[in-house]
Amino acid sequence: MIWSIAWRNIWRNKIRSTIVLVAITIGLFAGVFSTGFYKGMADMRVESGIKTEVSHIQIHKPDFMLNNEISLYFDSSNQIVSRINEMESVIASSRRIEAECFFKTAHGTRGVRIVGVEPDREKKVTDIFEQMVEGDYLAGDHRIPRILVGKTLGEKLKLKIGSKIPVDMVDMNGNFSSKLYKIGGFFETTNKGFDERTVFVRFDQLQQQLNLPDNAAHEIAIYLQNDANIDIVQGKLQEKFPQLDVKNWRQIGKELALVTDSMDQYMYIFVIIILLALCFGIINTMLMVVLERTKELGMLMAVGMHRAKVFLMIILESIFLSLSGGILGIIIGYGVIKYFEDTPIVLDIFKGFEHYGYSSKVYTNLPPEMALNIAGLVFIIGIISALYPAWKAIRLDPADAIRTD
Repeated sequence: MIWSIAWRNIWRNKIRSTIVLVAITIGLFAGVFSTGFYKGMADMRVESGIKTEVSHIQIHKPDFMLNNEISLYFDSSNQIVSRINEMESVIASSRRIEAECFFKTAHGTRGVRIVGVEPDREKKVTDIFEQMVEGDYLAGDHRIPRILVGKTLGEKLKLKIGSKIPVDMVDMNGNFSSKLYKIGGFFETTNKGFDERTVFVRFDQLQQQLNLPDNAAHEIAIYLQNDANIDIVQGKLQEKFPQLDVKNWRQIGKELALVTDSMDQYMYIFVIIILLALCFGIINTMLMVVLERTKELGMLMAVGMHRAKVFLMIILESIFLSLSGGILGIIIGYGVIKYFEDTPIVLDIFKGFEHYGYSSKVYTNLPPEMALNIAGLVFIIGIISALYPAWKAIRLDPADAIRTD
């Protein structure tokens, strides 16, 4: 009975209750949608970082990643790739050679990271070939070897397809090595910084320029079926190749790991701030309810209603009020998020974030368990909001309350 009384009490003042419900609904909608929006941005950054930049797992010689020393290569790289590809959960793996070089053009000289890849294998590990905006992806053999350049770097150095570029570096023997390459294509990813500092050539061409032994490689990139088994696969790889350094994408891309580890916490903090703001609105409303019904509450206690029931009634009114608006806001917000999971939100204002790897096209994402957690927080806020008004109600003296006009 106390439940039905509490529900009817909410609607005694329909205008006030409606205003509070609308405020809670809008607040929760904003919180849920913002959570889904920023979660989608974070997920896209991580997905892009894995698929385009680092892959799920990389294998190197110990200490190679400290300074990219070209002498830290490992032998039998082809055999290692074959063994890795036979492992469960592995989609593909690919060999790479990496070096620091000077990229000399008529419009300036740039220090860039040059990566030698095997095109057929690399297509199964990264999606650079899908990011081509002009030219070909290291296709075919040519008298002058081809090089792929990021569109951002190409624009800054005023490069065109077919432009000839001398690439200078120091080879394995410490000798100066210069080789002429021809621009074969431009790629454009969501990370402008990556586009500006990374170029790609064929594995065998860079191997020759660095004077590396046959079957040598600096890195093997591994792409898995999903991220769930990454720790298991990493452990097995470390057992198979104890002399090599096996790292997953979290250990390689520290900023990517930071995005995933901190985003959920930031989102909950954001939602809690919104709920706390709504909490004060609910407290104010419930205090007004208590003050308006002072005489009624005094009569109820005078005729025998226990103070605990009066306390529970006020608590239930607050819970009903907050949950009604909160759940409605969550449902609307979740529905909008589901819509924008397939239809991107295009924000030109976010183009500057592409320098940090974030796309200007955002697909929202909100796990169902996070929506349920937010609903739970709304329930808790409803209880907290009613504690002080309910305490004020049970502190009333029935005799004084009855004489209140």
